Amino acid sequence: MSSSIERPPAGATLGPMTAEQARQLRDMMARFATGVTVVSARYGPLMSGMTANAIASISIDPPLMLASISDKSETHKAIVQSHAYALSILSAEQRDLANCFAQPTTAAKLRRFCDAPWHEAETGSPIIDGAIAYFDCRLVERHPVGDHTLFIGEIVAAGFSDVEPLIWFGSRYRSLAPQESE
Repeated sequence: MSSSIERPPAGATLGPMTAEQARQLRDMMARFATGVTVVSARYGPLMSGMTANAIASISIDPPLMLASISDKSETHKAIVQSHAYALSILSAEQRDLANCFAQPTTAAKLRRFCDAPWHEAETGSPIIDGAIAYFDCRLVERHPVGDHTLFIGEIVAAGFSDVEPLIWFGSRYRSLAPQESE
């Protein structure tokens, strides 16, 4: 089954999307398989983190990563105040952490950090232990776009391990098929 959203042609004035168009767009975006990431930052004694899949590698030289974060999130505030953030790419075994960090932020969540074991590298941002990869970033640019901000960070520390990733597709978690031997 195919679906499409009709919008005015390029150059025309765009009005707000209808509720139905927004629902259809979310359904369409769910067709893009992504890894599952926790974006985190620390300001003062509180650590903030949220599950996100809108991240991207921007450049190798200099090493830059992008994270798109809602303006309303506590993590957004933490990144702005600390001028740093970390991206922890979750493993298949970390589904419970993904679910916890996807919940709305509460004072208890800020204090407990989802009871996630973590460490820090260079910036002081919390990095989730057991993640398949992490990128510790110093904020170099931010660009408000719609109801989000695009944060661009220079990678100052990174690491990875060889474990299975947690995948998000079709609005649910998935796993990769076993690799065939050659």
